[in-house]
Amino acid sequence: MSAASMRRIKEVAGLDRRRNRKALGCFLVEGMRSLEASLDADAHLVDVFVSEGESVSSTILDRLEQRNVPVYEVSDRDMQKMSDVTTPAGVLAVAHFPEGLHDAPTTMPRMLYLDGLQDPGNVGTLIRTAAWLGVDAVIAAPGTADFFSPKVVRSSMGGIWDVALHQLESTKANSEWLDALQDQGVGIWTADMNGEVYTDWQPGRPSVLTIGSEAHGISEAVSTRASGSVQIPSRSGPRAVESLNASVAGAILMSHW
Repeated sequence: MSAASMRRIKEVAGLDRRRNRKALGCFLVEGMRSLEASLDADAHLVDVFVSEGESVSSTILDRLEQRNVPVYEVSDRDMQKMSDVTTPAGVLAVAHFPEGLHDAPTTMPRMLYLDGLQDPGNVGTLIRTAAWLGVDAVIAAPGTADFFSPKVVRSSMGGIWDVALHQLESTKANSEWLDALQDQGVGIWTADMNGEVYTDWQPGRPSVLTIGSEAHGISEAVSTRASGSVQIPSRSGPRAVESLNASVAGAILMSHW
């Protein structure tokens, strides 16, 4: 392992901000388990940083060498600068965005659509769940938490490598994608408390399941184009709990889907 330049350390530290990730086309992958998952998925890694004294198996180092991925040793202080967490894991990689990130599909059998969902923990958990349940793609509308923010990546627990991810960055691109779905007869379904009960829900394929913003619900752009809505009814009487967490609701609906 060689030493990393201060310029590169500063550049990597800036990847906690979306504008820098977008400019460089890269994001952070932190922790040994996440690094192994990225290698298993044949992700395009730029470089890897290891804290002084941190043990990395020869197998991992060999795999990185075979892919010509540079490995740098850094001080604990510099690792702290680059990491997004209070107690860094000691291993951090930089990965390129996946190809086709802004080209959302319209014909995959099951597409999960996040309509302005802003909580990164929920977004990461939904990506993880979608990957586990075999959903084909996760698409983000403008205003949705960035798939490649450190918290989303951590919450996805490697799911970012197992499902196709696509981000629609403008209102125009979002509307054009929704219109294309309609033109092709793809069912656009929304999770809504007034929808049909999920156990009766039988969407065709391809189809889209929309999870809306925690604060604002489904956007008008989606509701005006939706084929229908689906709900998970409460089985209790009067209650203080008004609704399910977005990631929990999404998991139940994806499991039925």
